[in-house]
Amino acid sequence: MSLNPKIEPAQILELFDKRPTQIKPGLDRIRAALDAIGNPGLKTPRIVIAGTNGKGSTSGMIWRLLAAAGIRAGLFSSPHLLEFRERITVTDADVSNELIIRHLHALKSRLPEPLWDELTFFEINTILAMLIFDELGTEVNVLEVGLGGRLDCVNVYDADVAVITSIGLDHQEFLGSTLTAVAGEKAGIMRSGKPVVWGGPRSSDAEANKGIIVAAEHIGAVLLSEDEVPDCPLSVWIAGRPEFLRRNFKLAFIAVLELAKSGRVRGLDFEECHRLPERFDNDHLPWPVTLNGRFDLVRVSKNNVSRNVLVDVCHNPHGARFLALALEESGLVPKGVRAHCLISVLADKDAAGIWDEIKVKISDVIRFQIPSPRTWHSNDSQIPGVMFASFAAAWNEAMSRGSWDASEPWLLFGSVAAVGDVFSFWNRDGWSIERINLRS
Repeated sequence: MSLNPKIEPAQILELFDKRPTQIKPGLDRIRAALDAIGNPGLKTPRIVIAGTNGKGSTSGMIWRLLAAAGIRAGLFSSPHLLEFRERITVTDADVSNELIIRHLHALKSRLPEPLWDELTFFEINTILAMLIFDELGTEVNVLEVGLGGRLDCVNVYDADVAVITSIGLDHQEFLGSTLTAVAGEKAGIMRSGKPVVWGGPRSSDAEANKGIIVAAEHIGAVLLSEDEVPDCPLSVWIAGRPEFLRRNFKLAFIAVLELAKSGRVRGLDFEECHRLPERFDNDHLPWPVTLNGRFDLVRVSKNNVSRNVLVDVCHNPHGARFLALALEESGLVPKGVRAHCLISVLADKDAAGIWDEIKVKISDVIRFQIPSPRTWHSNDSQIPGVMFASFAAAWNEAMSRGSWDASEPWLLFGSVAAVGDVFSFWNRDGWSIERINLRS
């Protein structure tokens, strides 16, 4: 995670600069903190989303579908692209930095000092979201798991509907080195007697699928898959997206239907929910920031020069596999054609595994580092190509290469932090950014 001193208010920087940087799985600290302040968010119905890849797009789609139903919904997601406040959004209300800062100060003053000192960055994020959602009166909260599921602090909130988007190997030091182990950790968000929407029968390995099925049976959760609604209507926007995003839309739709079926949300009618996909394209609905940078085709322009760039927050081998398939399926990089690529991978990620999955679609690589302690090392040679110390330098190099055909879209992918750094540079350097719709 990163905070941008050029964007964030000083109060947020001061408070969060002191947070422990290490990941500390466990629920005891956040339970104690929530008990001390009256358990905000406990009475609000919620959908909880976990998964190796696809959490951001699925949670954003759920949030927008709820907005289409006229429901005031809160969305808690991570990490952010440009600003910390992206992590806490409400469908019809502005979550300002001033609101966040007020709750930060209030939270610190209400907690015993030793407990405040022990809370992690993400635990404070979660508590802040619940306090803000309660103040703004959300009717449903959409909560995206940060890491894993079982020991992630979001899991202190029981899911009325759980969604597990996919299972792949990532964060193995915390979640285990086998798909069975990872599936067990993600399955921790399941609850007995409650629906869990599973997105993996067609997109995950047999081992992961078996792990989810066994866990659901053991917990007593009601396991559903995309096949439960085979005729799910698609919005115009989603119809032109690659298969993995269409699948995530279907998971989101099923999750909203299940929540409506529960009867816990006044005004969320089950029959009316079947019309929500056609309302998804309404320009008046709020746009979830978690869809930005997800197979995101943009045209960046400056001084009569423009380039089409496909941006994606692909940051592990599992995601790279689906990105490679989506490039071909969308027609942006047809079979037999290879794309020019800018890439930035964090040092603790499996760069070699990512490259093995995506290299068949890439002809030339420019690598770049980002201003983060986790940026990959300059001597890392797991992915070929020249390494630049900043995206600005990498972008200038790409623009100067006559061999990079401007008529073909460039591919740019890597960590969320890297994609955020890219958009920050374009904004700072005067490049205009226009999103291009993909049509089927």
